[in-house]
Amino acid sequence: MSLKTVASFLLASATLASAMGLRVATFNLGAAYNAAESKYEPSLGVPGSADYEIIRSVITRLDPDVVALQEVHTTDVNAGNLASLASALGYGHLYFAPNTNAFDNSLRVAFLSRHPFLSQTSIASPAGAKDMTRLIPAVKVDVPGTSRDPWLFAVHLKSGTAASDLFQRAVETRRLTRHINASGLANDSNFVILGDFNPSGSSRTFDTLPSTGLPATFTLGSDITLPIPYFTDPRSYFTTPSVHLLDPRQPNGSATTFPSSGSTLDFILTSPIVATRPLAAEIYNSTLDTSNAVGLAKAGSPLPSGTSAAASDHLPVFADLELDSAVPYTFTAAGQTVSETFAGFPGTYDPYPWTSTGGEWLGADSGSSTAPGFRSYGSSADPSLGFLPAAAGGSTTAAFVNQSATTLTALQISYTAEQWRSSNGGTADTLSAELIVGGVSKPLPALTYQASAALPSGAVAGGIPTPKSMIVSGLAVAPGSTFQLRFTFTPGTGSSTPPSAVFINELNYDDNGTDDEEFVEIVAGPGFTGPLTGATLLLYNGSNGQTYGSHALSTFTAGAVTSSGHRIYSKAISGLQNDMDGMALVVNGAVTQFISYEGSFQATNGTAIGMMSADLGVSQTGADPAGTSSLGLTGTGGAPAVLSWSKFTGLPTTQGQPNSGQDFTNNILPPQGIAIDNLAVTFPSGYDADGDGSTDVDELVFGTDPQDASSRFVVSLATPSPGIVRLGFPTVAGRSYIVQSSIDLSIWTDGAAYAGTGSQRTVDQPVSPTDGKYFYRIRVSRP
Repeated sequence: MSLKTVASFLLASATLASAMGLRVATFNLGAAYNAAESKYEPSLGVPGSADYEIIRSVITRLDPDVVALQEVHTTDVNAGNLASLASALGYGHLYFAPNTNAFDNSLRVAFLSRHPFLSQTSIASPAGAKDMTRLIPAVKVDVPGTSRDPWLFAVHLKSGTAASDLFQRAVETRRLTRHINASGLANDSNFVILGDFNPSGSSRTFDTLPSTGLPATFTLGSDITLPIPYFTDPRSYFTTPSVHLLDPRQPNGSATTFPSSGSTLDFILTSPIVATRPLAAEIYNSTLDTSNAVGLAKAGSPLPSGTSAAASDHLPVFADLELDSAVPYTFTAAGQTVSETFAGFPGTYDPYPWTSTGGEWLGADSGSSTAPGFRSYGSSADPSLGFLPAAAGGSTTAAFVNQSATTLTALQISYTAEQWRSSNGGTADTLSAELIVGGVSKPLPALTYQASAALPSGAVAGGIPTPKSMIVSGLAVAPGSTFQLRFTFTPGTGSSTPPSAVFINELNYDDNGTDDEEFVEIVAGPGFTGPLTGATLLLYNGSNGQTYGSHALSTFTAGAVTSSGHRIYSKAISGLQNDMDGMALVVNGAVTQFISYEGSFQATNGTAIGMMSADLGVSQTGADPAGTSSLGLTGTGGAPAVLSWSKFTGLPTTQGQPNSGQDFTNNILPPQGIAIDNLAVTFPSGYDADGDGSTDVDELVFGTDPQDASSRFVVSLATPSPGIVRLGFPTVAGRSYIVQSSIDLSIWTDGAAYAGTGSQRTVDQPVSPTDGKYFYRIRVSRP
């Protein structure tokens, strides 16, 4: 006698709502080659000219929302050629940096945008100074559909290899970093830096202005003080906020953006928060533009192979970025299935809409790596979300929202558990799942998976897929409400806290003759699960206690990963000072090491301010052959406290490898590499958990228990006297009850409505002996 309305739906795959994306590009127009006259013409040219049209075709093909252009000639600005190009390409918003108080009056840097500028300015020398080759345009773009509008900066730094050129680039980058800090931008702000950085030479520190080469009118701003470090890696200029350097490639894998020299001059850097979201980048080379199936999606048809060479001596770089945080997987109707295969997942960020804790993202891995943390296990064609546990384990959580008009009472969940790395005799690690509804956890024991510790050690081909599935009932997720599905990676018995110290392991600062093989090596223990950007090396001048350089660990080159899980990173740092000098290692804002050679001193600025350095007790004299006799830790153990400093006299340096006589240990059982893949979550239609004939949704309305077949909404019928039919039914407070009647089961007539009280209700209905048959039912509803 209960009323049920059943709607049928085709089984559909609920798609993930896309966050707001933005395509950006940087293009140094350089010098276009005039084949007819066999010369380069550094000019955009008038509309209709060969140069103009070929540049237009390249930008059209890339189809960026915002493009930064370098080497735009002042004649093209004044003649309106740049404005004509913007209009022809459909960019309604144009901003170019002025050339006021700049050394280069002929070349400008500009932004073309489809979206309006909320702010536009140029980074320039302060009053009384002249130290910029070209001004740096900075724009905030009003991107529709997001409240996290991005800041974009376009640079064209001073070119050349002379000391004065390096110095000017260092000054220009310092101006950029100061502006970003003054603007209040942080690691969680959306900002992008793109352009021609012209890196060349070696990293070094300028204690004084170069004696030759600077323009005669060069005047350094009083806000910039010496010493000034110069870096070939643009990331090294940034500390807070830090930046992420994209690694775009041509379709053949080449990183070259300046083909004539085979160098990479053009970069795109993003804020850390942008780097945690999906992103993709490419260096465009028309010679490799053979199909729309190659590389990032592009507009129109592939261009002729010679287009890039004719357009510029630089290749443009473009990237697709996400500006917003993840949005949940969405159910819009009962019967839908959300499926996730992690297609295209590179393992360098949380896949939308997942959030992970307990480790950093390490990229793609076939199972060969021993480094703890998250990654994409498998192949690029068939990736999975994987984890190699450290002692604390980790978890990853996906968000869902019920946007249907129906209360969600059950879910069918299936996934494939995989093991991609085995450590024979190691820990029997587990993967478990739970639903979190209204802040309350509901364990899902049927989805638990335990990795094998009996397989041969090493990568496991194919990942040994193991299907897991179960139906979860007894839920009550109202329309508009969210819930989470969490997978937890738990280390098995025998795991303990591995060494987590990050420490300086080897350095070389003073060779015989010119110091041309200087470097610093840093080791991260297997228990260190934070991001590499959380560790920074500060270089200190012992004569004044001042810093003269800063290098984020993320800018170091990854070397060996030892069997103990220690990761070794090294970086060539030209200009490491001789005599009594030192360096401090800062991890998550705290100084963990402050060491020095040839004496001890007190830091007078930087994070180590007020601290006394610890003299290593060993030093270099400058008499040793280049590439030998470095200083480093030696001994057996997993942390610097149990290792000792030594000079490896006469031995080759070991950048990226353990030192001579060094044996890293961690004294724990090794873990297994496990993953989740092929997740499918179905919102079943009309599910009846207890099989009593009433769907779970109906039982929630009736106020009965959908998990108990004996808990039912039962209507009684009696005839206490002639001409009276008495209906009895249970009520629940907050529900409304209407008695309906019909003589043909087709047309129903509403009777009186009754509010639920939590007790049994009886309703008498008058009937006539001459009437035909009557049918009754109770319509139950709740707010």
